[in-house]
Amino acid sequence: MWILAFLPSAFLAFIVNAILFIGVVGVVVSSLFKYVIKFVPTLIPYRTALQVVSVLILALGVYLKGSYNTEMYWREKVEEAQAQVKIAEQKAAETSAKIEYKFIDKVKVVKDVQVIIQEKIVEKEKIIDSGCKVAPEALSILNEASKVPGGKK
Repeated sequence: MWILAFLPSAFLAFIVNAILFIGVVGVVVSSLFKYVIKFVPTLIPYRTALQVVSVLILALGVYLKGSYNTEMYWREKVEEAQAQVKIAEQKAAETSAKIEYKFIDKVKVVKDVQVIIQEKIVEKEKIIDSGCKVAPEALSILNEASKVPGGKK
């Protein structure tokens, strides 16, 4: 039934319903055949053949109607899945933008802290270089540099 995917649904519905209608009409006509034979006696030999063909066409129509309904069900499921994928893609794009914005903010905060610490080193340079000892000011600056900006780890 994969070939049904290439046909428009209105055309499929028309064909399936036409076959089903022909089968129903054939069964009804063949069951009422004994009343019609009185008016057309030349059709007597075709009664059994008409009944068999009508039942086969009716069975084919019922089968095709079931296949058509199943095909429409799966087409609807595919459309729903595609809509969900589209929504998920939009949410993913929004989330990516938020993550990128947060990342840029964090990088900016780190750069700001780095600039501040470099300025402090320049200010205290003479104190740090004076005795080749590690001055308490240098230790406090290095401790500040090792801290995570914002106080979170």
